[in-house]
Amino acid sequence: MPGGEGFYPPTMYAPIWAILGVILLVLIVAWYVFVWWWLNRKHRMPQPPPAADPLVEAARLRSKYYSLIEEVEEAWRAEELSTRAAHQKLGTLVRFFVFESSGRKAQVMTLEDLNQANLRSVADAVEHYYPAEFAAVEQGDVRYSADVAREVVGTWS
Repeated sequence: MPGGEGFYPPTMYAPIWAILGVILLVLIVAWYVFVWWWLNRKHRMPQPPPAADPLVEAARLRSKYYSLIEEVEEAWRAEELSTRAAHQKLGTLVRFFVFESSGRKAQVMTLEDLNQANLRSVADAVEHYYPAEFAAVEQGDVRYSADVAREVVGTWS
């Protein structure tokens, strides 16, 4: 062998590379442990308050809407609302009452949708309000229309 001075011993690496390798392995293992923990931990959702008595809740909701109907009627009497605006508000109140009490999305339904959804009392009330809401000349009896709204709120089940 030319230049055969023998074998050279293996080159020694600095100990920093071994330390960095161990640290890298520890970081990789720690990352996997963190991901496993994050995905498997129990997501603690706040507990809903205990359900109220349905009869008490229904009475509270009726009372709320009776007072809202009364406010519309008083605003109309004080000439703060036109007949058209009063009928529009009464129609909106009836629809939102149905939504709040049953969860049915009556507030976004047309008259035809209300009839198809078998919400007969609401559909009748809305049908009563339509001429006053959409007529070219203001017309309609707000007192009677408020009574119609009260009847829907009072008889809804």
